[in-house]
Amino acid sequence: MKYLALLLFGVSFLSGKSYANPWIALSQGDQTAQAFLNQIENKKKEAGPHPFSQGVSKESTLSAEELKGRAQHLSAKDPASQMIFESSDARSQFKMDPQQDPLLAGAEMITENALEVIGGKGTKVTRVQQNTQDETLSCEEAGDDSLEKCSRELVVKIIKFKVKKEWKGNFYLSRCSNAERGGHYLPCAALRNALFEARRVVSGFVKRRAPGDVAAALNITAAYKACVQEVAQNKRRNCHECTVSLTPLNFIPQAGIITLLTNPQNSKKLHMDSDYWHTYNSGRYEYRCHPRIKIEYEEESYKVLPDEWSSNCARLEERVDTGLCTYDSKVCTQGRQTRLIQGIAITRDCWEETYTYSCSHPAKNDCGPLRARGCTQISSACKQQVGNVCVLYSQTYQCKGTTTNTETISGGQAQSPFCLDGNCRDQGFEANNEMMSTLAQLTLLKEMEGQIQNNFIFKGADDRCSKCAVSFKDCCGSGKGWGTSIGLADCSGEERALKKKRTEGLCHYVGTYCAEKIPLIGTCIKKKSTFCCFGSKLLKAFHEQGRAQINLGWGDAEAPLCRGFTISEIQRIDFSKLDLREVYEDLMKKFNPGKMKNMGKKLEDRMQIIKQGVDPKKKQQPNQRDEA
Repeated sequence: MKYLALLLFGVSFLSGKSYANPWIALSQGDQTAQAFLNQIENKKKEAGPHPFSQGVSKESTLSAEELKGRAQHLSAKDPASQMIFESSDARSQFKMDPQQDPLLAGAEMITENALEVIGGKGTKVTRVQQNTQDETLSCEEAGDDSLEKCSRELVVKIIKFKVKKEWKGNFYLSRCSNAERGGHYLPCAALRNALFEARRVVSGFVKRRAPGDVAAALNITAAYKACVQEVAQNKRRNCHECTVSLTPLNFIPQAGIITLLTNPQNSKKLHMDSDYWHTYNSGRYEYRCHPRIKIEYEEESYKVLPDEWSSNCARLEERVDTGLCTYDSKVCTQGRQTRLIQGIAITRDCWEETYTYSCSHPAKNDCGPLRARGCTQISSACKQQVGNVCVLYSQTYQCKGTTTNTETISGGQAQSPFCLDGNCRDQGFEANNEMMSTLAQLTLLKEMEGQIQNNFIFKGADDRCSKCAVSFKDCCGSGKGWGTSIGLADCSGEERALKKKRTEGLCHYVGTYCAEKIPLIGTCIKKKSTFCCFGSKLLKAFHEQGRAQINLGWGDAEAPLCRGFTISEIQRIDFSKLDLREVYEDLMKKFNPGKMKNMGKKLEDRMQIIKQGVDPKKKQQPNQRDEA
């Protein structure tokens, strides 16, 4: 376009100066051109065949005077030739004399003493050299990771409760009248009477009984418990023919209801494993029987809840979530023991664990631009210390000053020398970051090539890693290293690749969320951290600062917004406000001064490539003129 503009300007300028009315000149030119065209055929006939068509030109034998005369003769008949000759004869003729011509003589004098010729006698140049002093600048840089410890104790909770149960079995009663007459002790009279009463009620021998009396008769709870106490307290020995034998069960004191059972085949009889009943004519009687009974009782039970850990590691876990700490080691400091908890013996392999975290500390890390300038570090001081480890350093750099040469023209008779302000040349330059800033922005332009995918530029990747606080396994790692003693061989390939990207400073942390919980308790046992990662530190810095300018967030940990920018969003970002100093050091490592040649042409070509990628392709291109 600039060449076209110059061409149009030149045409208009010449037209305005050479002709009063350019349209008349244009008409005359058209008429002359048409006249030439009309004479072409006649000229071809007059000229005859091509002079070299037969190998030897017929004019080859003519002398120089003959050729000149013949040419003048032919040109007398040709209007175009006449116009050229007339123009040539009318043109002014100049003859250059190197000795006398004032232009050449003045040029030689100017070359020998330019200042006095231009500014007058006494004009001189004063050169002033200005040196800026060396600068001593400070910056901040992260130090070594510190090892910080915390512990967690195992908490075992028990819930106690009672379970209703029942037991079915029998007991033994015997009575011998002869033994009783001989003075033998007859224990548990109440239980014997209850058994006899139940026999009569169940068999229907006793009339006019309410239906509920059967159930009451079968309930021998009080008599049975009284018998248990009597047998336990009475130390007298019973004979085998006049005795009682109770089931030695430890739940008898806690028993609720004890009932006699009826025969499954005949509800009019009690259920006996064996029985013998005999009544003599004299009225004496004796018996041996094994009644079946059911004992209902309650048994104490308990349930051990899932193990929980009481920890004082919350502060360090928060730093793990933000990527400032990583798991380093886990050691059991109270090993296998059996402990009584609410009277219940509980055995666990480990009751206390001590965790060690490897933690880095936030730092400005603004020393890179100074190193990129070529400054030399001269000292270092610890700014923050954790234990015996310095986690934050204050670095001091010395930056060399610059030299500026200024030439000033003074003296002479001229009112105003050709350098109006007298400062004609500045051979130095003031140190600044314009070159690095420009290089960073040019690199962004280069990155735009081929980046437009689905209407987005500089798209990031949604990368995630996991860490398990229970097993103390961290597949995220910090920005500086992996844990050493917890075994990370089973981390996925994607998690290892993310670690590498984070180490190279390519990722922006979005957040951490709980990916797995213990049912009912709700304790989080597995977390996942989300990052948006980019192809270079420059793109990450551009996203972090560009998004802030246009109020574009990052989403949340479970649904991160790692997409690129739209064309309209790119247009809203003010590139002049981007602070890309953190990437200067990386750019300098790749910087090749030779690539800066023809930078204007390269930039123009790159913008055309970017424009072709941004503008939608047309189905059919418009027809182009042959000449522009």
